[in-house]
Amino acid sequence: MTRWLGDGYEPGDRVRLGDPATGAYVMLSRFMDRYVVAEIFDARGLSGDQEERLKALGWDLGSSGTSPIMPTWNLGWRWYEEEEGEFLAGRAESVISALRDVLAVPEDRVRCRAWGDDGPFAVPYRLSHLDERPTERGAAGECTDWADLRQRLDWVLQTLPTDAAVLINGPGRPRTTVQFMTHSGNGTIATSALDPELMSAYLPEPDDDDLTEREQRMLELGWRPRQQAPGLAEWTLGEPVVWADIGPLATQAVEALRALGCESPAGLEFSTFRNKSKEAPDYLGAELGLRPR
Repeated sequence: MTRWLGDGYEPGDRVRLGDPATGAYVMLSRFMDRYVVAEIFDARGLSGDQEERLKALGWDLGSSGTSPIMPTWNLGWRWYEEEEGEFLAGRAESVISALRDVLAVPEDRVRCRAWGDDGPFAVPYRLSHLDERPTERGAAGECTDWADLRQRLDWVLQTLPTDAAVLINGPGRPRTTVQFMTHSGNGTIATSALDPELMSAYLPEPDDDDLTEREQRMLELGWRPRQQAPGLAEWTLGEPVVWADIGPLATQAVEALRALGCESPAGLEFSTFRNKSKEAPDYLGAELGLRPR
């Protein structure tokens, strides 16, 4: 484990190990040219007892230098120090103990994903059976189930290359569109939803008395309208930080498509691009299970 993200990897490359069902993870990140930093993330929050146990294992609470989330419980090491075998073995045991004993992740629930600024890469060292990539976990070629699409989006959106966008379009014209775009280096993703029934100069508020069914549902899901252009409303979740866990965002995306009248993933299409003259990701069709537009 302490050799992960060493030779052949770039600063910013990351490996996440944990339980998607509970949102409890250890994230390992390549930091600059020499270091690997592990961080603890738990959507449930950590108790005082858990924090004391992490401290006893050598973890520190502070800025890791790798994450936009501060502070985090983190642990670092130089990946290349051959003469520090005993020290590195202790670091590896601290990571395993954090997952097993502090976060209480059962061994059969551990899953893994790996990605960097240019998108996903193969998970390291004999962990292919833990890989969350949809095609690796046996997801069917065509996505026809909303729960399956939520799982696929969870992986796709978090491992999307920086400065890349994915647009999911509903049937008909004008089209319903839910889109996302990553930013360079700050762990956030821009969100947008457009729908012909929501494109108006009027921007509804949650306490308005005359909300349409679609407006009501979108507001309940956390989406908010803003003016994109005169007479044209765009709905957004803002730019949430998705460094450690993107599960809630994937759920909000799927529920927005359903609220906007899309009956099944089988009727959806997608498109993608990447800014700065970079090549668009070519793997999304297989991983999303949707037709290209």
